[in-house]
Amino acid sequence: MIDLTKPVEVAQGLWWVGSETTHQHLQCNPYLFIKDGLGILFDPGSVLDAQVVLEKTKSLLPLSNLKAIVCSHQDPDLCSAIPFFENAGFKGEICCHERAALLIQYYGIRSPFYLVNHHTYSYSLNAKTSIGFIFGPYLHFPGSIMSYLPEQQALISGDLFGSITSDWHLYADENYLDGMRAFHEVYMPSHDILASAMESLESYPIRLICPQHGSVIDKNVEQHIETLKTMQCGLFLQPKQLNLPLEGGVRSLLDQVVLRLVTIYGEQEIRKTFENSPFTLNIKKRKIAKTTVPEERMWEDFYSFLEQKRGVEYLSSISSLVELLGKQYDLVIPTAFATLIASSERTIKEKDAELKDLEKKLKGLEESMYRDPVTALYNKEFHQAFLLKELEGGGSVVSLVLGIDNLERINLDYGSSEGDRTMRILSDLLLQSVEPNVQVCRITGGMFALLCTSLTKEQAIERAAKLGTLIAEEDRFIVPITVSMGIVHSDEIDERKKDDAALMAAEINNTAAFRLRLARKKGAGSIVYTSTSEAGSRSAFTILLVDVPSFSRDLLKQTMEKERYRVLVADNGLEAKKLVLAGGVDLVLCELLIPKLSGLSLRKELLRNPATAGIPFILMSANKQEQTVRRAFDLGIQHFLARPLALYELAGLVNFIAEKEA
Repeated sequence: MIDLTKPVEVAQGLWWVGSETTHQHLQCNPYLFIKDGLGILFDPGSVLDAQVVLEKTKSLLPLSNLKAIVCSHQDPDLCSAIPFFENAGFKGEICCHERAALLIQYYGIRSPFYLVNHHTYSYSLNAKTSIGFIFGPYLHFPGSIMSYLPEQQALISGDLFGSITSDWHLYADENYLDGMRAFHEVYMPSHDILASAMESLESYPIRLICPQHGSVIDKNVEQHIETLKTMQCGLFLQPKQLNLPLEGGVRSLLDQVVLRLVTIYGEQEIRKTFENSPFTLNIKKRKIAKTTVPEERMWEDFYSFLEQKRGVEYLSSISSLVELLGKQYDLVIPTAFATLIASSERTIKEKDAELKDLEKKLKGLEESMYRDPVTALYNKEFHQAFLLKELEGGGSVVSLVLGIDNLERINLDYGSSEGDRTMRILSDLLLQSVEPNVQVCRITGGMFALLCTSLTKEQAIERAAKLGTLIAEEDRFIVPITVSMGIVHSDEIDERKKDDAALMAAEINNTAAFRLRLARKKGAGSIVYTSTSEAGSRSAFTILLVDVPSFSRDLLKQTMEKERYRVLVADNGLEAKKLVLAGGVDLVLCELLIPKLSGLSLRKELLRNPATAGIPFILMSANKQEQTVRRAFDLGIQHFLARPLALYELAGLVNFIAEKEA
């Protein structure tokens, strides 16, 4: 018998720290991962269970050693407990997708966000241990993620693989699949989206699935994945028309409904519900044993009885299944469900005043969602929306993108609070220096954008030069700063793309960002307003090749230079580290066995420095073994190539990374 009043270790170092109490047949499961005295908490749950989860977590780990809380998405049943942990002393980061962070902040969370989509979907607990994240958009939130622990081969799946049941167990039993179907039929938007996610999971070795709702799946993992891969769900459900079974007819369909009812409400309650009813149930087999109702009346009378006995709550819990069966077998939706619809309409009317008030609040919320919390400027989302609106209206736009050249140094020397202050001063300076119709936005980090709708490109270049001088002479900064700038006019975009505003906006953004990149390579304070050819664009991308002198290294260097990349060479790990720290390296291509500092040790050194931690890293070796691959994965190295290399494959991979980083 498992003692659920205490934490339960479901895999090595992975603990269930939830409450044994279910709420409306829905169980919430937080999990705590501990390695070398440090911890990560997954989906801490709601305010209803917060105290229990907090105490169980503290019984295993001091909160000072809890490095991060991972949120699969933004729902209150999953993450509204975070402020309890903050008030108790949690000082770590909140790991989630940026789409979720936008809403999670409204729980009043003070902790910094670690946006997984900005960190190659991985998080390093320490130098030896990393976890991965799997993007699961629209399942059931646009920013949903799952977490993967490679050592345990455990999937922390968020809402996926969840279940609704009154008979909850920590570990899934033979009846779990139907509760899982009941949950996904209602909460997952479409079969195509769900099937695609399941196909992506098939490439991972998974021994254990730990959903936020429902039970831990430790047996028949492949069967559960296949069930979700093939099941129909969502608003866009278009089931195939089927004939009623030759044996059983409507009664066999009602057996499916009985199974669902027992799964959700439990054997005891369903047995009591159907006492002295026209339908005698075999609860153990979860089906109708006998009935006095004629075949032609069964479909209607079964639900009429449920409505009279239990009301609309029961009908609501099975409505998705009944609708699916009705579509599949061309059966009329039972009359009893009209009561459910009428009840819903009454509820809508009762909530109408509340919704109107909420709409007013949402307008204010929408405005705040378009604001950057550090500078109060418009954010990246507003920038994109404004640009699209202008292009769709046929207007011309100048996009000026600028980046603070020495912001990372300010953050390192004086702290992130001074870095934030630097950005606020720059924001104030930009707003004072431009016309009212120029939209000033903060895109990310020290990168800002100005969208001008009434300037020619020449005027924008002239004003950019004046703006650069004004910023360099500003004495409010803790140290003088310079900004590099990239400028593009919508008139420069290929005529063939001008019929598609979204395509045109993407081209403007990519071109402006690329020109900013060129400006930074020219030197601090530079302005670039023309693009070179593709060859030139690749020459702005610098590869550091780390390998011992050899014919093989020379061949690799020549291959990358033929692709028009700038290639630096280092003979050993220490030399490579110095070159990377000097700046300007966009990609490291490194042999595993190099002198003075091995490839893996070099990666560790670069991860310790915020300025170099995000540089893509490709490892290569003739001695590629499972243990070495695992160590590389733990360090966030996604590409480990076996030597001898297929040069065309390497070139394709580098081109892909270069385009992604542009």
